[in-house]
Amino acid sequence: MNIITFATPVSVAPPKLWAVSLYTNTLSKYAFEASKVAILQLLTTKQSTLVPILGKRSGYELDFSKRDECCKRGYPWTFTTIRSDESGPVSLDVLPECASYIVLQLMSSHAAGDHDVALCQVIGTGKWNHEQQNVDFLEGGGPPLSAKDHNTVLYTAQLRKEGII
Repeated sequence: MNIITFATPVSVAPPKLWAVSLYTNTLSKYAFEASKVAILQLLTTKQSTLVPILGKRSGYELDFSKRDECCKRGYPWTFTTIRSDESGPVSLDVLPECASYIVLQLMSSHAAGDHDVALCQVIGTGKWNHEQQNVDFLEGGGPPLSAKDHNTVLYTAQLRKEGII
């Protein structure tokens, strides 16, 4: 699990497509390339303390666990299973209580300096189910996601204000 430097929709008509940037030589990039599926999780304003853990630390570091550090801050990871067109069911970790979840199927990847740009198809969307403590997913991209404002979702302006970036 890591912080995506850049993520943007590049198509609104089916198939819905997103482009995401992945730092080269990261465990998250290799895991995404191996499984061909990932969940883009839109963090809430309350989750800003997770950014240094997920974005400024590496899974390659000895004696450091992103999972453990997120748990210490009240966000224990949980497993969710999604269906992938290419590889069948895939179990992935998710953070609880994110503003939204977008399931991405990797289509292609292109070198772009210190990042790779991954072109992905949206194969599902989801929202956190507080009662069941898991993500409810809609396959096929689902209906359009509702607009999110700076009071509920984490934007870079808040991270700058807090001195995180």
